[in-house]
This record gives sequence, structure tokens and C-alpha cells, in this order.
Amino acid sequence: MKIQIVEESDLKLKFILNSSTAFANSLRRAMKSLVPTMAVDYIDFYMNTSYIYDEILAHRIGLIPIKTDLQRFNLPDKCVCDGEGCPNCQVSFRLNIEGPKVVYSGDFVSDDPEVVPVYDNIPVIELDKDQQLMMEAVARLGTGREHVKWQPVSACTYRIIPDIRIDDECSRCKECVEICPRDVFEFKDDRVVVRKPEECSMCMECVKVCEEGHIVVDETENFFFTVEGTGALPVREILKEALKILKEKAEEMNRIILIE
Repeated sequence: MKIQIVEESDLKLKFILNSSTAFANSLRRAMKSLVPTMAVDYIDFYMNTSYIYDEILAHRIGLIPIKTDLQRFNLPDKCVCDGEGCPNCQVSFRLNIEGPKVVYSGDFVSDDPEVVPVYDNIPVIELDKDQQLMMEAVARLGTGREHVKWQPVSACTYRIIPDIRIDDECSRCKECVEICPRDVFEFKDDRVVVRKPEECSMCMECVKVCEEGHIVVDETENFFFTVEGTGALPVREILKEALKILKEKAEEMNRIILIE
């Protein structure tokens, strides 16, 4: 297995993975559903005189991405408190506000100054005059397998980077260049060349239009990944954690096989 980083920022990562199709899909699923992040799990409403029900507000607040430190917090089932709730596995957020005002994610006051909403400008609700909202929200670590609010990525996709070959007998009709919807080909130095193989969607239009059969498109074990994070974790950390989790699962499987 080999990984080549193509583009990277805190919220977006593009890389090329050389592996089997099974591992590529396992990695995609691990990044989406196995890497834990912080999210609000339950809320105690002490006062809600707004026009929105408690359940709808709780759903909105639960989807607010929260900055996560995986080194400091434990999953509830792996914490010393056995999931009862303690500073090692959860953080409380408080809100007491009156209208008229638009309530934003940044209005929540966290017990831990390092565990706060990723963005402070996410609108939650608009309160009219004399309307009040008083609550305490508890955030904990969880995974996307439980609920989408714990998913650390907003998008995680991959596609095969095919092996595209154009033989020397190409007639240079340029029809493949014109028909390709993703500009994979270009006409350069009096010949058709493959400019961006990673953009190919394998629609095979180039093969269909080349009546003389000078273009061959084959599958490979190279995959172009595009991962966009929610901001709860840096995307590179999401990738590292996913690989670590897959390694642990493989080691556990080996131990089970040896025992049997």
C-alpha cells in the first residue's frame, strides 16, 4: 500500500492510494464511520419559549461540529467511568439567552475552553421579544456508526485512476479530445496525449468514438481520494486514525484465527 498526497488543507485532502479495491473501500468506510469525534449527545431544556420544539432544537444542535482532541477524551464504553459521564469522556455546554436575537453556535459556553464549536456563526434559532432559551447540552465522543452527527467527514469519495493507452497508429482525429467530458485528453505536439488520468470517470466515450480501437482504458489499483472534513479534526488526522483502526481490526482478526 502506498499513499501520495496531492492536495492538503485543514478541511480538504486529496491523495492517491495504491491498494486493492477492498482496502480502498474499507478505508473510505473507516473514515466515515469509525473515526470518533465530539458531538452533543443529549440536552436538558430548562426553558424554551421559542416557536421550535425541543426535539428539533436538539437535532440542530447535535449537528454542530465540535473541535475534538482524541488524546484527551475516551469513548464512553472505554472510559474509567463506564459511560456514566466524567471529564474524561464528556463536556457540558450551557446556554441562557433571551430575544430578540439570533442564537448562533458561538453563544454556547463550554466547560472546556478547548472544546468548542468549530464555527461560531452557525445559526441555531431566532428568538423573538420575550422568548427565552435555557439549556445544558452534553457532548461526548462517538462514531458515525451510531449517528451521522459523529461523522468526521462531510464527503469522502474515491474513483479508480485507469491506465489509458493510445497506440502509435492513432489517426489524430481528435474526436476523443472533443468528446471527453472531463478534459482527460489534449492534442499536443501533433499527437493526442493523456493530460489528467486522475479525472477520468471511465465513461468509455473515448473508446466508443475511436472506431479504429487505438485507445485502451483498463482498471488499475490506483484510487484518487477526495476527503472533506467537518473541522472537528484535521483531515490528515482522520486519515491516520482510520488507518490505525483498520490495523487494529486486522490484528484482532489474526488473533482470533490463531486462537481457533
